[in-house]
Amino acid sequence: MNKFLIVDDSSSARYLLKSYLGRFGECHEAEHGRDGVKMFGKALLDGVPYNLVVMDIMMPKMDGHMAVAKLRELEAKAGAPEPVKVVMLSSLDDPRNMLRAQFESGSDLYLTKPVELQTLREMLVSFGLVDEPALPVKPFGDEV
Repeated sequence: MNKFLIVDDSSSARYLLKSYLGRFGECHEAEHGRDGVKMFGKALLDGVPYNLVVMDIMMPKMDGHMAVAKLRELEAKAGAPEPVKVVMLSSLDDPRNMLRAQFESGSDLYLTKPVELQTLREMLVSFGLVDEPALPVKPFGDEV
């Protein structure tokens, strides 16, 4: 079963992401980058790492760029055989953050909020985390 970590300071964004991603695996949530890094490190040490991390960029205590860099450091120290897939999220649609997310922070994908279920499903398929056919899109709230 897939195991996803959602890191976002917005409870409504976490709720929406969990309602979408929960169809494809188990979801854990963190309010900011520092807690996300702790949860990620614990999962690595426990031998049950996450398959996917969805990380907001602008958060208090530790922003998404720094948090993803820390995740990559933890993976290197643990000798993780395969790096976790990381998706950076932001309400900002600017090239500077996109380039920084993918080339400096080490994320695999940058998505602009709001993210739709079909986009997330296609992303999961492209990452090899699901291989099911397209799902009918239900109105928000039906699955939770």
